[in-house]
Amino acid sequence: MRKRIGFTLIELLVVIAIIALLMAILIPALNRAREQGKRAVCLHNLKGLVLAWLMYADDNDGRLVRGLAGDNGWVRLIGTLPNERPVEEQLEAIRNGLLFEYAKMTRLYRCPVAGRDEMRTYSTVHSMNGVEFTGSGEVYTKLSEITRPGERMVFLDDYGEDWDACWAIWHTQPTWWNPIPMRHHKGTTLAFAEGHCESWGWRDQRTIDYGNEPWAISEAGTGIDKNQPDNVDLMKLQKAAWGSLGYEP
Repeated sequence: MRKRIGFTLIELLVVIAIIALLMAILIPALNRAREQGKRAVCLHNLKGLVLAWLMYADDNDGRLVRGLAGDNGWVRLIGTLPNERPVEEQLEAIRNGLLFEYAKMTRLYRCPVAGRDEMRTYSTVHSMNGVEFTGSGEVYTKLSEITRPGERMVFLDDYGEDWDACWAIWHTQPTWWNPIPMRHHKGTTLAFAEGHCESWGWRDQRTIDYGNEPWAISEAGTGIDKNQPDNVDLMKLQKAAWGSLGYEP
């Protein structure tokens, strides 16, 4: 009798089941590795920007570059919803900024997770030579004014819709101002005033819910309540932005 060569149906089903099991195990691991790689690139970009920020101050008697987008800002102002302007216009806004002399690679201004046509996703914070506003803390104009620079953020991975390229958060009450970025697996990346960078993950579900809203809804405050007492993520960012809480928690 001739021997039959091949798989039985049962053997084939077992092989398929094993492959499916391996895929179920490997795909999440591969996704995590891919995300870690993108986060590493994001941190590298922020490192380049904060070093440029420090070099600018060093060349200008310790004065900080203007934190707002504008003709004399770290990037140029191109109007509301800058991420929807033509790509070349966005790139020109970067090239015409005061930091470009120190960071002459436009890719440094953009998170690798950003949309295809978003050329700038990083923002400064208002304490770093931005503007005082209702409920803000102290705004610095010189590097020497910053106490505990290793705890004070300068840049964070923001939304491209943030027209003035300067992220705002309340100081005097437990409330968000601008939408909270969440590009990197329920968190974001930040650069600090002495030059190091970190990745922060959000712990409070209210932060995650707020960050998952569409930007326009979050900005308008018509969705999740922006006032979030005892939110550890909110307080951590307020301390990083202003150096302290301007209210009793």
